[in-house]
Order: sequence, then structure tokens, then C-alpha cells
Amino acid sequence: MKNAFQLFLHDLKNIKRTPSFVILLLGLSILPSFYAWFNLKSSWDPYSNTEYLKVAVINHDTGSEIQGKKVNIGNQLVTNLKDNKKFGWVFTDDLKEANKQLEYGNYYAIIHIPKHFSEDVTSILRKKPKRAHIDYKVNQKINAIAPKMTNAGATAITQSLNEKFVDSATKALLDESNRVGIKIEDKLPLYHKIENSVYEAEKAIPEMEKFKKTINKIDSHQGDITKYADEFYQLSQFEGKINDGAGKLIKANEHAADINAAGQMIININNNMPQIENALQKANTIEQKFPQINDAVAKGIQATSTAQSAITGAQAAMPGVHEKINNAQNITEGAQNATTDAERLLENGTETKNKNSTETSLPSDEDPSSEQASSENATTEQPSSDNNTKKKVNQTEALKKPDLLPAKKALNDGLLAISELTKEEAAATQDTINQLDELSKQNPGSSEVLAKNIEVYKHNLEQSIAYYNEVIKLMNQAQKLGLGDTSKINAQLNQSIDALTKLNTSLDTTLSGARGNGKVNFDNSAIQSALKALSSLEAFASADMKQILTDGLATIDSNLDTIAGKLSNASQFANDVDRILADAVQITSNAHQTLLTINAELPALEQKFSRINQTAQANFPTFKSKVGEASNFVQSELPSVLGDLNRLSNFAANDLPSVMAKYNEASKLLQNNLPGAQDKIHELAVFSNEKLPGIEKEIKQAADKFRELDKNDTFNKLIKLLRNDLEDQSDYFAEPIQLDETQVFPIPNYGSASAPFYTALALWVGALLSGNLLTTELKDKSLIGRFSLRELYLGRMILFLLLSVAQSTIVVLGNLFILDAYAKHPVYNVLFAILVGLAFTIMVYTLVSLLGNIGKAIAIIIMVLQIAGGGGTFPIQVTPKFFQAIHPFLPFTYAVDLLREAVGGIVPEIAFSKLGMLYLIAALTFAFGLALKPKFEPIKKGFYARSKASNLVE
Repeated sequence: MKNAFQLFLHDLKNIKRTPSFVILLLGLSILPSFYAWFNLKSSWDPYSNTEYLKVAVINHDTGSEIQGKKVNIGNQLVTNLKDNKKFGWVFTDDLKEANKQLEYGNYYAIIHIPKHFSEDVTSILRKKPKRAHIDYKVNQKINAIAPKMTNAGATAITQSLNEKFVDSATKALLDESNRVGIKIEDKLPLYHKIENSVYEAEKAIPEMEKFKKTINKIDSHQGDITKYADEFYQLSQFEGKINDGAGKLIKANEHAADINAAGQMIININNNMPQIENALQKANTIEQKFPQINDAVAKGIQATSTAQSAITGAQAAMPGVHEKINNAQNITEGAQNATTDAERLLENGTETKNKNSTETSLPSDEDPSSEQASSENATTEQPSSDNNTKKKVNQTEALKKPDLLPAKKALNDGLLAISELTKEEAAATQDTINQLDELSKQNPGSSEVLAKNIEVYKHNLEQSIAYYNEVIKLMNQAQKLGLGDTSKINAQLNQSIDALTKLNTSLDTTLSGARGNGKVNFDNSAIQSALKALSSLEAFASADMKQILTDGLATIDSNLDTIAGKLSNASQFANDVDRILADAVQITSNAHQTLLTINAELPALEQKFSRINQTAQANFPTFKSKVGEASNFVQSELPSVLGDLNRLSNFAANDLPSVMAKYNEASKLLQNNLPGAQDKIHELAVFSNEKLPGIEKEIKQAADKFRELDKNDTFNKLIKLLRNDLEDQSDYFAEPIQLDETQVFPIPNYGSASAPFYTALALWVGALLSGNLLTTELKDKSLIGRFSLRELYLGRMILFLLLSVAQSTIVVLGNLFILDAYAKHPVYNVLFAILVGLAFTIMVYTLVSLLGNIGKAIAIIIMVLQIAGGGGTFPIQVTPKFFQAIHPFLPFTYAVDLLREAVGGIVPEIAFSKLGMLYLIAALTFAFGLALKPKFEPIKKGFYARSKASNLVE
């Protein structure tokens, strides 16, 4: 295989070295495409161009007369054909000339309408119908397909005339029956009116019998009627009482809305009964928690009391600190005065000495050393006096660190007490919010008790917020004092303040609902956020807050020497401590006082709650039962009662006055007309007994007849039979069966449908051209002996295969883009064409390589057989048996079908089977060629030598 590839490379070098050969290869690549393209273009869509086929029409119809009207069907046909563009109609009256032109081939066919055509068509309306005829002649010699086309046109004409005749005859018959049906249908309402009247009369027979009995009974009780009339007259004495009762009904109805609202309230209470019962169960739990509440309050009082004691003790130490600072300030002021006097004395002494020195030094120009000695003595004496004075001042200003330690301890005790109180306050606030959380889980309804409880919770939260704000102010003062960074403490307190503020704000909405202004909703998110913040604050106050304050106090402790070293700083420090302790006292005092108030009120509150709870628990079963009964009444009976009350009230207000007026009117009518009415009643009694039975019998007989007609639907069937839609029914009789056509794998034109066949044919022709114009032999004598015959077979085949790929690609791309041929799968169309071309090339190349000119001849014979036996143009089933027999063994059979898959639509099973069979033939050919190449080479050369000796073969 390696040597075969080397031979292929050698061929490529030869092609590169010979530019003219490249032109030959290009021609070989393009030339097969022309074979496909010209054939496809010439037969692209022949059935759409039949207007160029000349067909002569000779109309000799003289017409006919139907019911006094002239009819010429031949003329109508000519008129219709003039609008028909399917053929090149030539209208003439000369039948002899038309026959001559038909024989010469100028007309493909002629259609002759004889003179009795209309007469024969309309003979159906006379006693002896006669079939009409149209003469049709076609020249079969001109073309094989044209007679088929013109024959189809003639058949279409006769079919159209037949349909038109049936349509017209049917319309005439249906039109007459339709007129009869319309007349009957117009009378149908009258028929139904009579029918309904009979049925109504029949239905009234029982009432007639009742009427008969009633009349007879009345007639037999004429004496009683007079008695009843007298009683009717006496009803007028009750008119006053009736009007009074009506007034009361109207007044009661005016309060129906209030009654209904009260009923709805009862229903709401009953619907909330589970929550009420749950609340009562919770009340027992709350009562059990009073000792815990008392204990918590007691702990709070103890905590605030402890904090107060610590801060008060701290405040007690501060007067001594202030006293020491004041004493130090007094001493300092005296020392400062003394220092001022001493400085003044020093200044005076210095001036005297300077004076003396100056006087002495006037003649000292001669003795400079004397001046210097005098100056040094003066300088030495002055510092001695100044140092003694400053030493006294420093001794009076000194204030020691131990003097400020009581203040520092007071600050320490006060701040740590606040820290402890903050922890207790956080724990107590958590208890309050936990109670609020339990209350929210009970889903309570609106009530005044709930509203008061929420007000208490809001008040407790507001107190906690105020306390934390006071502590923040205290921490800010401590930071200014030099305690260190208290921002972490403030941040923790602000977090709790924010959470409590949000919760307190949400309780405004809850409080509004509890007061009956909406649904009672608790913000559970705000509750949980507040609990989380206070839990964090409690833990922070227990550890981190104390640590921050302790570290800050240590900072102050380390700075006490500095503070003590300057009296103004010490005094400011003591004053700041006083302020902080005063604020701390105020904070603890407020908290202590609040807790004392709660502690004082708790026993009474506990006793009151216990009493209310016991009363509620004892009476709840009865309350629940009565509310349930009342709710049932409100839901089931109250609407009906209120409805009756409303109707009675409306009657009393709107109808009763007219009823009373009609009563009075009826009373007068009875008095005036009763004697005459009694006479008429007697006459009716006579009629009902003597004549009414016969009338009833006749009504029943008529009703039975109508029922029989209705049962058989006689009139509707007759009308339906006669009435019709002329257009629809005549169309139906003209064409009773319609063909519904569905195209599977539609291809828009004949050329696209023929493309697979002509493409396959072009590829076979391309392989033949390659085999004729390119050699399969080794022409370069320098290479003889380097390659075996099998290597020559394989190596030269590569060039043929590459040329086949180019041919296949050009053919299909030209089909698609030059001819605009349809392909459902264009990419597969190119791919399948390449695969077909490769298979064809392997077959033709093998024949030429093994047999030379004989192989070329065999390839041409196979091509000829494939054109007829490959099923490319006509279905193989309509060809002779010989071609049907060889069909499965021809490569075209599978190549054309494979290409059709890409054009019309791929069915994978079909595509794979066709491709497999095609390449099975190619593989067998390839194996045959590779195996027998050495065997056939001597035979081929011998035949070639004998043929060449004739001097007639290249």
C-alpha cells in the first residue's frame, strides 16, 4: 500500500509538471455535469408547457330548443376553451383543412363537434334519449408523449360536458321539488298552531271535568253561597286591626339589619370558640406562672437595689476626693503668691547688682579679667536663690495618685453596677417578649382584654428602650472621661433598641386589630429578631461589657498620675465621675421604682386574674353550648325568618292597601252582581252535563291523529325530501365521489424528480470518460519494475477516485444552484452523490484496468442496460421481464434510489440498505480486480497487441 501511495504522489508530480494536463482534468471534472444538466433542463416540467401543443377545434353544432329557449352547447364549449390555457387551441370551421394540417404534423390533434351535438345532449328531455358524440383525432407519429397529453385534454373536455349536463338536469328537477317543499313549509306554522291548540284542548279535558264538577257543586250549593257572601261582607270590621298589625311588621323589618349583624357576631364568636377555649387553657398556664413573675420582679428589685447601693456607696467616697483637690488648690494658690513675691525680690536684687557692676567696670578697660570674674560671681549667686523658690512651689502643687483612687473606685462600682443591671434588664425584657410570642401563637380574636394586654407590652418595651438610651448616654460620658472605646457597647445597645422599636411599631397594627379595626396580626419576624437581639445583649452584658469597662478603668488607673499631676485635670475628672454616678443613680432609681410599683400591683392583679379565670372556666361549657345553639339558629333559621318578615313587611307596605281596596270593591260587586251570577252558574251546569262530553271525545280523536303524524315525522320528512340546496345537491349528483389526494415525499417538479436518474447516469459517464482519457498503465519506463501490478492497480485508482469526487460535487452543486433543483436534504444529496461516484469509479476503473478496451465496452453495455433496467425513468414493474430480472444486480438500481432519498426525504432504513447493496457490488468488483489483476494482465496485453496490428486501434 505504501508503494501504491508513492505511485499516486508520482502522478501528482507529473500533473504539476504538465499544466496542459490540468486543463484536461478540469474538463473531465465538468464534462459529465453537462450530460445531467442538459437532460434535466430539457425535461424540467413538460406538462406545464402544453399550451404550445396545437389542437384544432371545429364547431359545427347548430344548437337546439328547450321549452322555447335556444341552446347551443357547442358554442358554450368553444367559449370555455378560449379561456383554457392548457393547450394551443386553434378554432376553425374547415374540417378538411384541419385534417390536412393534422397529417402534416402542424396540429397534434383535432376535436370536431358535430351539428346535432346539442340536439343529442338535450334528447333526455324527449321520449327517445340519444347519446351525444365528439370526434377526436390524434397524430401518433409526431411524438410518443404528445398523443397522451392531447388525449388527456379531450377526455377532460368530455368529462366536463358530462358533469355540466348532469348538473343542469339535476338542478331543474330539484328546483321544481324545492318550490313544492317551500309551499308546504310556508303552511307549517299554521299546521303547528292548529296542532298545539288541539293538544292544549286535550290537556284541558281534566280541567274541564273539574270545572264540570265544580260548577255542579256550586250550583247545588247556591244557598250556601249567599251565606258565605254575608260572612265575606262582615270581614270589613277587622280592617283597623289588620292595618295596626301591618304597621308593627314594617317597624320590626326596619331593625332586620341590626338583628342580622347581631347574628353574624354570634356566628363569629362560635367560629372563634376553639381559640376562646384555647385561650382559657392558656389562662390556667398563665395563672401558674404568677409565682415565676413574682420571683422575676423580686430579682429585679434586688438587682436594682444592689446597683443603687453600689452607686450610692461610690458617691459617698467622692466628697473626700473633692476635699483633697480643694486643699491642694488652696495650697497651690498660696504658693503661687509666694512665688510671685520671690520673683519680684529677685528682679530688684538683680538690678542693683547690675548697677554696681556697671559702675565698677567703667575703668576696667585696662583689666578685662576683672570684669569677667565679677560677671561670673553674679551669675552664680542668682540661680541659687531661684531654685529654692521653685522647689517650694512644686512641693505645694503636688497631688498624689492615692488621692484620686476613691474616685476611680466609685466610677468602677457605678459602671459595673450598670453593666449588671443591663444584663438583668435584657433578661426581663426577654420574658416580656416570650409572653408576647406565646400570645401570638394562640391566634386571639379582637377584644378589649387583648388590647389592654398589648398596651402593657408596649409600655414595658418603651421603658426598656428608654433605659438602653440612658445607658448609651452614660457610656458616651464615660468615653469622654477617658474610659476607652465604648462604641461596641453602644452598638450592642442600639441593635436591641432597633429591634424593640420595630417590634413596638408592629404592635400598633396589632393593637388596632385588637380594638376591632381589622384582623389581629402579630409580626413574628419582629418578635424573633427582638428575642435574638436581647439574648445577644444579655450575653454581652455578662462578659464583654464588663470586660470593656474593666479595661477602660485600667486605662484611667494608669493615667491617674498624669491626672493628679495637674490640678485642673483632677478637678475635671472628679466632676465627670460625679455626673456619671448621678446619671447611674437616676437610671437605677427609675428601674427600681418601676419594679416596686409592679411588685405592689401584682398581688391584686394575680387575685383578680384568678377570680376571672375561675369564673370563666366554670361558665364556659354553658356559654359554649348556648352560643352554638344561637349560631345554628342564626345560620339555619334566621335568614328564613328575616326573609318572611321582609316579605310580610313589603306586603303590608305595598300590597295590603290595594288588597283592602280590592276587598271593598269585591264586596260591592258581590252585593250588586251575585243574583245574576247565580243564574249564569245554573246555565253552565246544564251545558257541562249535556254537551261537554261530546266535545271532549272529538278533541281526543283529533289529538290522536296529530300524534300519529308527529310520531312518523310525516310533514318534516316530506319537506326535507322536497326542499334542497340546489348548488350543493346538483354538485353532488354531478360528482358524487371526491378524490382526496395526499402527497408523501412531495417533489415540486418533474426535473427535480428526474435529477437522481440523470445524476447517476452522468457519474457513470464521468467514470467512462476518465477510463477512456486517462491510462491505467504505467507509461513512465523508468518506473517499470518498481511497482507490482497490484500496486499499480491501487495507486492509479486513487487519482480516478479523486477525479470522481470532483465530478460528483460539481454535478450536484450545479443541480442545486444552477438549475435550482429541489432537494429535501442538500448536504446528504452531495454526500450520496460522492459515494455513488466513488462506487461507479471503482467498477469502471476495475473493468478498464483488467480488460482494457474490452472493459470499456463492457462498461458501456452495463450503462445501456442500466438506463432501461435501473428503474430510473419508468417503474421497473412496467418494463419487460428481462429488465425486471436484471434489475436487482444493476448498480443504478441502488444508486438512483439512494439519491432519491436525499431529494424526496430520507428513510434511514432504505438509505442504509441501498448504500450497503451499492458498496457490496463495488467491494466485490474491487476484490475481483485486486485478486485477478496479475492474471488478466497478459490476456489484456495480448489482445491489445493483436488489435494494434490492425492499425485501426489506438
